[in-house]
Amino acid sequence: MKIRIVCQDDSWILEKFARKMKENLVKMNIAVDVDKIPDKNADINHYIIYSDYDVNNSNDIDTLMVTHIDREKKLKILSKNLEKAYMGICMSEETVINMSNMGIDRKKLCFVNPAHDEVMIPRKKIIGITCRVQSDGRKREVFISKLAKIISPNLFSFKIMGDGWDKQVADLKDNGFTVEYTNEFVYDKYLELIPSLDYYLYTGQDEGQMGFVDALAAGVETIVTSQGYHLDADCGITYPFNSFEELVQIFKSIENKRKAMIDSVASWTWDEYTKKHVELWKYFISQKRGTQYKYSKPGYIDGINSVEEFTDKTTKKMSKKEKLKIAFNLFRGTLRHKYFVNIKKK
Repeated sequence: MKIRIVCQDDSWILEKFARKMKENLVKMNIAVDVDKIPDKNADINHYIIYSDYDVNNSNDIDTLMVTHIDREKKLKILSKNLEKAYMGICMSEETVINMSNMGIDRKKLCFVNPAHDEVMIPRKKIIGITCRVQSDGRKREVFISKLAKIISPNLFSFKIMGDGWDKQVADLKDNGFTVEYTNEFVYDKYLELIPSLDYYLYTGQDEGQMGFVDALAAGVETIVTSQGYHLDADCGITYPFNSFEELVQIFKSIENKRKAMIDSVASWTWDEYTKKHVELWKYFISQKRGTQYKYSKPGYIDGINSVEEFTDKTTKKMSKKEKLKIAFNLFRGTLRHKYFVNIKKK
């Protein structure tokens, strides 16, 4: 299989799609190059910009990347180009649904979700503690040492101000946590510390802690015991708890929410993005040659599974009102475009 990626734009995002696809196709030992014009000898000419497609210089199998159809003119260009091109590969299921309901043949549409570079590292949520450990244990500082063995150091870090936390700081560090510790009260530093937090934590049950009040004044969410004057601040307690088990559940719920966000695009890599295109292209080639395509249902909804022949979803048929809404949004996009073009000319 020989692939020509057609890209006439060397701007950051579009050029990146072409470059990343080429890099991963090379890793798959597939012949590929990038140019501004199509290759008559290629099995597939894949256009990074659907509007650059030249219907008069087309091959048997041309695929178009489709994104940002937000104006009437763009819809018209896409509709015309797909009369000749083999397939429009959108970036989302919604675009497939919208375009098919606006008159484009559903058989000419599928989608592959975009990719990321796998370089983003989640910023750790900063947990703040600002109080002094008391000799009678009423701050329940032991909770921190126990918590250090349960929650993830990849998702949380700590800022602690106040004396007596040496053992807890050591336990946190031993379990891989980043800890910023000030073993005395320094007012100027305290003023910087509180607004920098994601959550203010207080484990004691001795009526309340003044850092809780300052945290709320700074708009910081709180994980505090539901007692004392904590209860008198309307909507002040974000996550209330009393027992250690309840505290663990709070941190686990925060962890699970963050992990779900991270995992939602974990497979949206350039490697997978390219593989999904290759599978589509192999299918298109088999169709053109009249051969049987060996289809095994993959574990994702886009790519080959979004081709009308293979999808287990029925494309949503919109009501007249829903279609009018899309048409109105396209019209509004046209007006917005004209307005800003005219502004720039002045």
